[in-house]
Amino acid sequence: YLAQVCLSVHAQIIGTTSRTTLTQNFVNSNSHAIAELTYTFPLYDGVSVVGFVCTISDERTIRGVVKERHQARETYDAAVARGETAGIIEQSYQASDVFTTSIGNVPAGAEIKVDITYLGELKHDAEADGIRFTIPTSIAPRYGDWEAQYSIKRPSSAVTASTKTGIAITVDAEMPSDSNIKSIQSPSHPISVTIGNTSTSAAASADMALSKASASLSLGIAELGGDFILHIISTNTANPIALLETHPTKPNQRALMATLVPKFNLPPRRPEIVFICDRSGSMGGENKIPNMIAALNIFLKSLPVGVKFNICSFGSHHEFLFKDGSRSYNTDNLDKAIKHVSNFDAGFGGTEIHDPLKQTFERRYKDMPLEVFLLTDGEVWNQESLFSMVNQYVSQSKQTIRVFTLGIGRDVSHALIEGVSRAGNGFSQAVGDNEKMTNKVVRMLKAALTPNVTDYTLEIKYEKDQDSDTKNAVISVAGDDDDFEVIEKVMDGMKIDVAEDKPSNHVPTKSTDSSNKPISLFNESANSSDHTSSPPSASHSDTSKYSDVPHVPEPKMLQAPFTIPPLYPFNRTSVYLLLSPETIQKTPKSVILRGKSTHGPLELEIPITVLSEKGETIHQLAARKAVLELEEGRGWLRHARDASKADGQLLKDKFPGRFSDMVEREAVRLGTGFGVGGKWCSFVAVDSDGSSSTQ
Repeated sequence: YLAQVCLSVHAQIIGTTSRTTLTQNFVNSNSHAIAELTYTFPLYDGVSVVGFVCTISDERTIRGVVKERHQARETYDAAVARGETAGIIEQSYQASDVFTTSIGNVPAGAEIKVDITYLGELKHDAEADGIRFTIPTSIAPRYGDWEAQYSIKRPSSAVTASTKTGIAITVDAEMPSDSNIKSIQSPSHPISVTIGNTSTSAAASADMALSKASASLSLGIAELGGDFILHIISTNTANPIALLETHPTKPNQRALMATLVPKFNLPPRRPEIVFICDRSGSMGGENKIPNMIAALNIFLKSLPVGVKFNICSFGSHHEFLFKDGSRSYNTDNLDKAIKHVSNFDAGFGGTEIHDPLKQTFERRYKDMPLEVFLLTDGEVWNQESLFSMVNQYVSQSKQTIRVFTLGIGRDVSHALIEGVSRAGNGFSQAVGDNEKMTNKVVRMLKAALTPNVTDYTLEIKYEKDQDSDTKNAVISVAGDDDDFEVIEKVMDGMKIDVAEDKPSNHVPTKSTDSSNKPISLFNESANSSDHTSSPPSASHSDTSKYSDVPHVPEPKMLQAPFTIPPLYPFNRTSVYLLLSPETIQKTPKSVILRGKSTHGPLELEIPITVLSEKGETIHQLAARKAVLELEEGRGWLRHARDASKADGQLLKDKFPGRFSDMVEREAVRLGTGFGVGGKWCSFVAVDSDGSSSTQ
């Protein structure tokens, strides 16, 4: 083991987004070099890893660059084989919140400092009615085969890092100038709080303001004992906002972020409601089962008359309270449910979530909407297949199925509870050991009773003096004169000119007839050994791995999430747009969000604020959101159509054998183009890499 001599976290919260730098210092106290140091750690679900820097004994600094995953691994392995110090950070294939860092060739006596920077989008906490910031601090043991599911190279000669000293966390928060921070609280750990300044500003600074605050935690022990959770309660954070950012290095590249906490009232509906409850062995520790019982009692006693309900317990097997199907909510059935829940324990064995969810979908009443509440600690590895199954059933139901998740415990898998709720068009909340939950549970139930608002669309309204000759634009007359406004819909850009004969690495040549030159069927220079020796190289370079994948140009406006999820009152939602350079001639004025419900249309227009300083934050958040959708089986590419066909055939139907490669290649394009890691992209840093910097 190598001792970790220092672990610190510094987070900057700006509005509803965060930029966090995790710094880890290790010392090789041995008299010999170490071939490889590896360690595994969690990050919050959905964050964008945007920086990876290794410093060796304050003498050399190597900065990571994003490459296609296998290409990054080849670069790293080659550097290590040459005896160079190198580093790589890889995301697990099966759990998007688990990462492994490897440092190769650690010199004798060297101190290695690793800085990992990531961006995050902050959730709204219904109990605190404020912003929730979470730092996962441990990976709980999860059900399933680690090595088979994990799919990350772990050499037998690797040395694992251990933490033997304390941990320091500093969080600086800065809200918009019209917002005052009322309080900062942590339900998980004792903290020190300063309001009026951040940790980087002077105590007597003239810039003191109630929109700024800082919180810190310093422990002399090696473990936090659970996720670090911070609630920031401030004024005016629920106001809709749309920000337009210009990229500092990509010419004419812009990105837009629209954020809102909806406030609307629709008459509630009476659906079928099923509570799927984790009673596996992992729920036996701490206060998980008592907390789940408490949550279920709130749920059950808050149900309205007219719904049908059921309870499913699961572990390595599952069983329903009402074997013949969901029953009407009345006093008799409520008493049976309360008595049933009071006897809950954690004696159901392993955590098999797939089958109880599938059976719940199969057993549902087809003439009623189905609302599912999954209560779990999420400690499983097979997340990808679970998301795929939920995607499938929600799509087949024509959006009449929704899934909400309540994560229970101090080390819940946020990737699992967030991923299931995304696939299920619901939302998630998490409850730690010492957290109150009444408001969270009631708000989730109210959301489930809210009628489904469908067909959300996002439109951009441009300044009136812009060019009116915009292809596929909707022109709305503003008054009786010749003035007009141009509105563009995201869906208008989903017909793509796909060149099947042009692979992804296609480069035009000066000669236009070389491809028509006949190829000799008897070439005396051909070597027969080429067909009998070793197979072709297994190189994963961009020009070889995707050479047979049809070229798909990027859309004019790439929206993430592409299908806007249901909006629930008081639950924050952010939608991103990556605007291609061809839109630079038009200045966005506002974004318009429209939706449909059985009670009538819904609409919201949000003015756009153009940021004065160029930046990458919104671009990287947008790219990561788009990549995450692709990783989870959704995203813009699944809705793209072939413009060359009259019927606009979906690309996933036209290229069924190569579509998965097209999805992966698009994720790699976004990851390498905007500098964000993911399942198919990794950060790699080597001494000899020209794209890395060495001091």
